[in-house]
Amino acid sequence: MFKSIAYVLKENFTNVYRIFCIARYELLADMRDSKFGMFWNFASPAIQVFTYWLIFGIAWNKPDIKGVKYLPWLVVGYSAWWFIQPCIQSGCNAVFSKINVITKMKFPVSVLPATICVKEMFNHFCMLIIAFITLACCGYFPNVYWLGILYYALCAFCFAEAVSLILSVLTMLWRDVRKLVTSLMRMLMYFSPVIWECKFRASMPYHELINKMMKLNPVYYIVNGYRDSIFYATTPFDHPAMTLYFWVVVIILFTIGCVLMYKFKRKFIDMI
Repeated sequence: MFKSIAYVLKENFTNVYRIFCIARYELLADMRDSKFGMFWNFASPAIQVFTYWLIFGIAWNKPDIKGVKYLPWLVVGYSAWWFIQPCIQSGCNAVFSKINVITKMKFPVSVLPATICVKEMFNHFCMLIIAFITLACCGYFPNVYWLGILYYALCAFCFAEAVSLILSVLTMLWRDVRKLVTSLMRMLMYFSPVIWECKFRASMPYHELINKMMKLNPVYYIVNGYRDSIFYATTPFDHPAMTLYFWVVVIILFTIGCVLMYKFKRKFIDMI
């Protein structure tokens, strides 16, 4: 187990420059495929947020959530989700999409999930710009607690990297994993506090138990962490139990991903 973790960490840290180069190349390739280029890095998340705001904020007349208007509350939470979702979905195909490279040269396969996460981090920054503009229009301005976003962005990166490591290997074993994950990600969004508070009312049977189970979702910690930093002036030290639980889950997932990557590192060509 420790040997596999050391193997993956060594490959990633010794190939940091290569990871950034691949991420940059793929990002620029996506822009070249589009006539408007970088415009869609801002337009796509803005359209998504605007759609959810129209449906839930306007049509359903969503009330304030913990003293915060629905639009700024939504855009901050969606900023975190806009990074996590594509990292996990694209992470499934991280190894399979590079089979031409893997079969022709000796390549550090374990760095491929990291390239996906680094690439999507740029899109995350674009989404954060949209969020900050929206927050300024709604009367929210930066303060020292907003620095907590850097910590929760790191949390999102580590979580997405750990999950992508697992899924990239499983996709090589079973191609249907990617389709399954795509379907489950749609469900996961509604079981996370992205577009709603993710808290069931007292009228629902076993609501206390279900609400506690909702908090077991690592995405719950990340999304609410973004909002805690911006709206409620709280830090990760204000809920140490949740912080400890999150990092234990990430370490377990990362360990599983490292074990799978190390076990099958020489067998990927045979799986094509």
